[in-house]
Amino acid sequence: MSLTDIFSIKSVCLIGASREEGKVGNTVLKNIMKAFKGEIFLVHPYAEEIEGIKCYRSVELIPHPVDLGVVSLPAEKAVEAVRSLATRGCKICIPVAGGFGEQGREGKLLEIKMMKEASKHGTRIIGPNCVGVIIPRIGLNTALTTEGKSQFPSDGGIGFISQSGALGLLTMDKFSDAGIGFSSFISLGNEIDVDETEMLSVLGNDDRTKSIALYLEKIEEVDSFLSESKRISTKKGIVVLKGGQTEAGIRATSLHTGSLLRTSFSLRGIFRQSGIILANDETELIDIASALSFSKPLKGKRIAVVSSAGGVGVIATDLLEKNGFIVNRPSDSLSSRLGSKISSIGSPYNPIDMTAEATNLQYEGVIEELERSGEYDAILAFVLFQTYGVTEEIISYLAKFNTVGKIPIVVGVIGGLYSRDALRKIASRGVAAYPSISRAVTALSALRERGVYLRRFER
Repeated sequence: MSLTDIFSIKSVCLIGASREEGKVGNTVLKNIMKAFKGEIFLVHPYAEEIEGIKCYRSVELIPHPVDLGVVSLPAEKAVEAVRSLATRGCKICIPVAGGFGEQGREGKLLEIKMMKEASKHGTRIIGPNCVGVIIPRIGLNTALTTEGKSQFPSDGGIGFISQSGALGLLTMDKFSDAGIGFSSFISLGNEIDVDETEMLSVLGNDDRTKSIALYLEKIEEVDSFLSESKRISTKKGIVVLKGGQTEAGIRATSLHTGSLLRTSFSLRGIFRQSGIILANDETELIDIASALSFSKPLKGKRIAVVSSAGGVGVIATDLLEKNGFIVNRPSDSLSSRLGSKISSIGSPYNPIDMTAEATNLQYEGVIEELERSGEYDAILAFVLFQTYGVTEEIISYLAKFNTVGKIPIVVGVIGGLYSRDALRKIASRGVAAYPSISRAVTALSALRERGVYLRRFER
């Protein structure tokens, strides 16, 4: 089994399962049980069963080798558990415990011993000191947090690799609640075997992954990482949030992961040469990844702003212009056609203000005229559900236009509970949609950067 086969795991063994609510071994087990359709084996020294699943006294007593072994034991015991799994033919092991290289010399020696045992039998290790993986398409979830306190993702197009398990889970909790789906979440931990470059390659070759987001504190082989990014970025977008870009941040990453990225280059510039977009925080990381996953690259700078609230259009115009876009006035012919689609008290001059009299049909008519005109490279549509004539029926139209339209569309949905629910539904239909003006503009900026990068490969 290669790492690519992590998307087709059919059997899991958990060593360190626990009956006790709140223990890591109990939480991991319940998360695996929730949706995983394959076989689940438990190893426990004396329990007959846990959560209704039979326990085995040792790995050797399990009837056949398993695809994935999850080890929820302290560091020293985890080494022996990995040895047992590897000897028995397990292909991938995830030791979730800390207490390894991040703790110093003794922990490093444990890592070396663990890796030596795994290598003898061709077993791959993700971790240690990680939260494992979430692969929604097969229902696999080895996370250390409970479903009651975290929301786990549905299947989607974003592959998420993180060197911080906690930050990764917190970020996915936030965006899963917003309706964003993930093809996978991979927590790399201390990377004694599988590193960011190899996992990037795996996701780059996965057809279900449309964009790749990475939170990185270290890059062990910078040249290899950039080379692989350059190869993948011709097919799908890559966005990176890099921890440790300041002196204090570098010091913090050394304490967290035990390794530093020692470089003196301009990170944004070098990343850009390899097709990587640099994010500023965890919100931008997934906002940009969702734009890259859902939308077409932006081939120009001309943006049409559509809204039923004049102030929203004004602020969006300012932000767009500050970010290098052009919010150009439509031709007389186009403005006349736009004017016929909206209220007589509205403005067809970009930003297009449909006023509070806007309806679903007006939004559809305006968007179609803008696309047909050829005068704009993208549409930024603020679909404001507080407007009486705007209903959730417009979501199907937005999803269809996002698929068949000739230019990209980014949607803004601003407001409270009702609007947030509509935003989730839009995002779940694969449309790049955001709850603020600035986040929508950031998404457009990423699509523009992606378009500029891809232009160099056009013939």
